[in-house]
Amino acid sequence: MCGIAGIFDHRPDQERTAREVGVMTETLVHRGPDDGGVASGLGWALGARRLAIQDLSPAGTQPMTRGRLTIVYNGEVYNFGDLRRELEAKGRRFRSASDTEVVLAAFEEWGTEAFSRFNGMFALAIVDERRRCAWLARDRWGKKPLFVARLRDRIVFASELKAIVAVARNELTIDRDALASYFRYQYVPGTQSIFTEVEKIAPASWLELDIETWRATTETFWSLPQRDNELPATPEDLLDVVRGAVRRRLVADVPVGAFLSGGTDSSLVTACMKEAAPNCRTFSIGFDDPRFDESRYALAVAEHLGTDHTHRTLREREALELVASLPEVFDEPFADSSALPQLAVAKVAREEVTVALSGDGGDELFGGYLRYRAHPYLNWAARLPRILASLTPAVSRVPRFGRRLGLFAALTDARSPGEAYRDLVSIWKTPDLRRLMPEVDLDDGFAEVFARGNGGLVERMMRADARTYLVDDILQKVDRATMSVSLEGRNPLLDPEVAEVAFRSVAAAEEAPGEKPLLRTSLRLLLPDWLVDRPKMGFAVPVGEWMRSELRPLVEDMVLSRRDAEYDVRVAHAACQEHLSGRGDLAPQTWALLVYELWREQWSQRQRSNGGHP
Repeated sequence: MCGIAGIFDHRPDQERTAREVGVMTETLVHRGPDDGGVASGLGWALGARRLAIQDLSPAGTQPMTRGRLTIVYNGEVYNFGDLRRELEAKGRRFRSASDTEVVLAAFEEWGTEAFSRFNGMFALAIVDERRRCAWLARDRWGKKPLFVARLRDRIVFASELKAIVAVARNELTIDRDALASYFRYQYVPGTQSIFTEVEKIAPASWLELDIETWRATTETFWSLPQRDNELPATPEDLLDVVRGAVRRRLVADVPVGAFLSGGTDSSLVTACMKEAAPNCRTFSIGFDDPRFDESRYALAVAEHLGTDHTHRTLREREALELVASLPEVFDEPFADSSALPQLAVAKVAREEVTVALSGDGGDELFGGYLRYRAHPYLNWAARLPRILASLTPAVSRVPRFGRRLGLFAALTDARSPGEAYRDLVSIWKTPDLRRLMPEVDLDDGFAEVFARGNGGLVERMMRADARTYLVDDILQKVDRATMSVSLEGRNPLLDPEVAEVAFRSVAAAEEAPGEKPLLRTSLRLLLPDWLVDRPKMGFAVPVGEWMRSELRPLVEDMVLSRRDAEYDVRVAHAACQEHLSGRGDLAPQTWALLVYELWREQWSQRQRSNGGHP
């Protein structure tokens, strides 16, 4: 596991380019505290920081060169042992036990076809010195981040935006389209970044770059499994592939544990881990507010399985202190408040292990979100007169039922089921978002992603979430939170074999949306019913109440004091004041504004320190 960075440069000063990449990698030490280095050639330099997981010896150090190829690589390829044996049978020889060398040798043997052979998570860059070409690639789900910036005289890439900001001087500008998407979803989606000049490599994609001309081509090497006519998977089938996925993710030369919330997904992963590793260590976080605390379920599962369990209670004071760290950890505005407990549990786990397994992906692959039960209304809402959308601001203030009525009114603005689902998952609904950012085109492509899904509405909702919310919220939240404390997170439920079983059996999710029947039945083979049949809670955090109390001065200082912004401050102020006064529950909208302003303040400070201005 690493942080990677690099520059492709037409300037003749190779030493300067290498030095700048060194500056970039220094911002990524948290992703790789064990060692680091820079390799360079004519027109390029690659850098890496290493968190040693496989082959802790210096033989696994990056950048790594093999023949004419040099690689920097962030991630883990779990089937590297099988690939190594296949390559050795073809005459390839190895000098280390690391998966990095296997990845490089696989590319040497198969070229870009190698990416589809990797079962794991990765973001990588490979330079072919002789051909004067470079490749940037990202894993199937986009678990590992990879940003690319086209600046005035160079192309720059890195695992995190902070590394690009460190060398970009005053060349970065806020992308208002991306900002509108952030206010809608609470994260910056797709290949957008918060900066106009920077984009993300799409999941399951690679980019080939001609170092001489900077001509670039991109290609996709994987897509979500398709529904077919095979017999639906049985609970035993699912359990078998999950067991295999967990075993693959236990291979490490460092201690491995698991996050355990007590929900079905993390409980299934933990139960399979306990079978394979009897000395299983698990970690959970609780809250001192019983309305948001589900730790009793985690403790019950840990006790039943007999894991070596560590539990901590996140006090309100500690959670509030974490708010200030969000801009530093995420680099972009990121308003999913569950990032706070995710940061807390990552810190707890890092005290004992270097790798932690999680249950992320279960809701999207097996149909676990309660909103999937709203599928009958998507077609209906899209047929209603759009004039009803004008009622959104008024009806949202109605006591008790205001939020539900406001959502209904917002959905009537949709022209298709895809647009209706987009507004269902939006923080700022389309009518309000038009007022907040009136000059921005709000057609962000979500409806097209939804329409590309096959099957019924529930399956389309699941596929849309798998391509958007899972990739750009859930997985990025886990990556940034874990890597901020030098902890590697692994996701067994996103193994390709598990995904194949999930989409082969999507009919079960359509029949019982929100209940994950196949996964839940599989878990019953390992745990008693009373531990399986429990209400879904999630990582809810009472930020709405905090902003009316302890965080109120911060909201007033960071949001209500703004007189000019990239959005309509009058609309923003009205939303904040309505929430602070208690007249309406606009916690998600207010929180998104606060997090954006905290991020913008930090970015402005970095721009000034780099000699530029925001």
